[in-house]
Amino acid sequence: MSAVQSAPQAKRMNATPIIRHYQPPAGLQESIVSMVMRQALRLTLKPFLGPPWPFAVQRASLALGSALMPQDGRARVSHERIGPFPAERIRPKAVAQPRHAILYLHGGAFVAGSPRTHRSITRRLAAITGAEVLAPHYRLAPEMPFPTQIEDCVLAYKQLLADGFAPERIAIAGDSAGGNLTLMTAMALKLAGLPQPAVLVMMSPVVSNEPLPNSTHEERQKRDPMIRMAWALDIDRALKVDHSHPLADPMAQDYSQLPPSLIQVGDDEVLYDSSMWLVNAATAAGRTCELEIYLKRWHVFQAHAGLMPSSDRALERQAEFMKRHWAA
Repeated sequence: MSAVQSAPQAKRMNATPIIRHYQPPAGLQESIVSMVMRQALRLTLKPFLGPPWPFAVQRASLALGSALMPQDGRARVSHERIGPFPAERIRPKAVAQPRHAILYLHGGAFVAGSPRTHRSITRRLAAITGAEVLAPHYRLAPEMPFPTQIEDCVLAYKQLLADGFAPERIAIAGDSAGGNLTLMTAMALKLAGLPQPAVLVMMSPVVSNEPLPNSTHEERQKRDPMIRMAWALDIDRALKVDHSHPLADPMAQDYSQLPPSLIQVGDDEVLYDSSMWLVNAATAAGRTCELEIYLKRWHVFQAHAGLMPSSDRALERQAEFMKRHWAA
């Protein structure tokens, strides 16, 4: 493991971000499964995420791919509605009354995905943390443009508060677009004067749909078996972002009150630069923020939990980080 600094304009001297690098675990299972998954993603998913395919095809592709992922039998799923959208409630079977909760925000570029497509993550997180997981099926673009997704996530957070979970016992977590929503939900709560959660966990969060300065996306796109930068074109077209909105730009936010945050990213993915930017920005604002870089791994590889030991260990590190910052 090593630490690297490449911060933007630092607000405090000697602000060095905490960055750890993890090699894939040794062993035949990791080696074989990762090779198979990499090829399967490259052939069956990457070509269909983004143009020229309509959103219906993108949604079907993500749903079919996720259906093959194992789900943790130590947690059970129930269904409910929160205002205008459905949600899944995932509870660990071993804990009668969880004291902690995770608001989980799924990825899918704001145009695809659902709580069902991310059960390989949510059910395992519930099992290994002992927490209740609330996964909203926030409304997607283009049917519902920005900022509907953020508003729905705030409503789901309010539901956890209404359920009796104290903010200091709540985590917000998400992957990809859900990582963006994790960050922006925290910003929306601050603007609304609502209490912040105890901790944020973001997997490959998106902070910009365009390449960042000194971007590495072209080189990484060749190695990324899942994501093409062209997908960003669909996102912009679908979201119809009002750029005058205070939450329109993640890179223009004030991070001085950001909760303790963990970011995980694969070294072989086009969204690598977003994670690096965010850990530097949060650290420069004086906040606790850690970045874990998983070498030879791709976008949201954590979804392969139960198949790949590296995915299992990444989720275990998320659980450890949450427990470290939750109130007892």
